[in-house]
Order: sequence, then C-alpha cells, then structure tokens
Amino acid sequence: MMKEEYLYDSYRCPNCNQIRKLTELTYLLKWNEQFKSSYMISVVEEARQGHLKWACDDCIKSKRVVVGKAEEQNWNGITYPFFTHNDEILECQTCKCSFEFSKEEKKFWYEDLKFIVWSYPKNCASCRRKIREPKVKSKRLTELITNIENTDTTEVEEIIDIFLEYGNFEKAKYYLSVLRKRNAVDQERISFIKEKIHNLSQQNT
Repeated sequence: MMKEEYLYDSYRCPNCNQIRKLTELTYLLKWNEQFKSSYMISVVEEARQGHLKWACDDCIKSKRVVVGKAEEQNWNGITYPFFTHNDEILECQTCKCSFEFSKEEKKFWYEDLKFIVWSYPKNCASCRRKIREPKVKSKRLTELITNIENTDTTEVEEIIDIFLEYGNFEKAKYYLSVLRKRNAVDQERISFIKEKIHNLSQQNT
C-alpha cells in the first residue's frame, strides 16, 4: 500500500515556483528516505506544506541552487535543515543597500561555519569588513607591541600608523623614538614620519 505522503502527486518547488510531479523530485524522495526526525512527519509531507528549503530536480541540475547537507547544519532539532541553498537578496542594516546572500555563501555559512539555520547576515560584505576592521587592527597592534623586540622597521612604522588612525599621537611619537633608536632608518624618513604626526595632530586640535 502506498504511503500517505505519496498520495499527493504534485508539489510546488519553492525555488522556481513550478508545480512538479513526484517523478521530477528524485532528490526530494531520496532525502525523504535518508532524513528522519521525531518531530517531522516526513520530508515530502513537510515539503508539501511549505515548511522546507528544497528544490526540484530541474533547479538542482541547472545549478540554480546548491545541494545542502542536513547532517552538517546546526538546526538544533527545533526547526528544519536546508536541503538546498538558493541566492537571496537581503537589505544591509547599516547602509540600507540590497546585497546578495549567495547560495555558495549560504552553504559555507551554515555547513562550514555552523551558524544556526535561522540566522542571516545583517550587513553587506563591505559593511561587515568596515565593522570588523577595527577589531582586526587592534589584534594586529597587540601582536606587534607584544613582540616589539623582534619587529622590523616597517612593522614599527605600522604601529605608528595604527596609533595615528586612533588619534593617539603621544603613542605615535613614542614609537617614532623607538624607530629612531633602531638606526636602520635614514633621517629623511624619520623627518617625514615626524612631520606626518605633527600635521595630523594639528588637524585634530
């Protein structure tokens, strides 16, 4: 006797929005056999009711989506995993511009980084870099200062530049004195950095 879920012979693909016959849903039927959950009736029934992220064979074979791996996703047993990933347009909370959350990025986001499946990036890549940059520079500054005895002259100049970006001119002057003591930088370069510190400090007053 045919199982109840197979009594429905057509499904609407959530990706292309086309009505598909079960014969066009071999991936969905495969997931139905492979994936079991105590709170899920079945994969095909949840798909029929519109609860799942999935796609028809045509969308998968034409690479409009990428196939996901439910077993590698963090869905915490209280929601549904993503059987496929599709491109999605989101709005950046910082700059308010639209940006694409691509299917490839989704697969990396949910399966490699293990972000929980109901989470989404709040900002576009550009804004995320700007938000992350101060943290990266702070970490880099800590690394350079901690190993100050082993830094070369270009790294000491990097310390000075970071302090100038922070507006900490006293620290910039201090590391200029460290640079001067190295005796590995010519006087012309020292004078250039000194003038840069002076000019930036004057602009800040």
